[in-house]
Amino acid sequence: MSNPSVSRRSVLGASLAATAAAVPAVTSTRTAPGPDALLLDVLARYWRAERAILAMEAVREPPLKSLEYPVWEAKFDALIADRAQAIGQLSGIRAVTTEGWQAKAQVVERCLPSSVRWDDGGMQTPEILLAMSLARDVAGGAA
Repeated sequence: MSNPSVSRRSVLGASLAATAAAVPAVTSTRTAPGPDALLLDVLARYWRAERAILAMEAVREPPLKSLEYPVWEAKFDALIADRAQAIGQLSGIRAVTTEGWQAKAQVVERCLPSSVRWDDGGMQTPEILLAMSLARDVAGGAA
């Protein structure tokens, strides 16, 4: 199997690194659990993973044949998996407040364009499932 001259990661890395400043530093400001407390906790995990991914993409990755590369790749893959898991969890949690809807919408706005651009899995990607979950939340489950 041949390696393409321009990897998907390189293209995504360049565009994501350029927008790193736009990633909000999200932390829950709630002092007591509210109706969307779990959703906001998962949201914070999503943004932590997203910021870590962007930080890794902003610097040159080790050469493919170096001893450091497998460690770097494993860390990067774990962050990607954690981000995808957070998106999947968000899609399974019903948002009931404006804050919850906005939280989901921020993630949809952030991740859906690249998911659609790369067409990674049709209607069953975590990003599409989250968008559909947000639509159900806002519509009140009318569909």
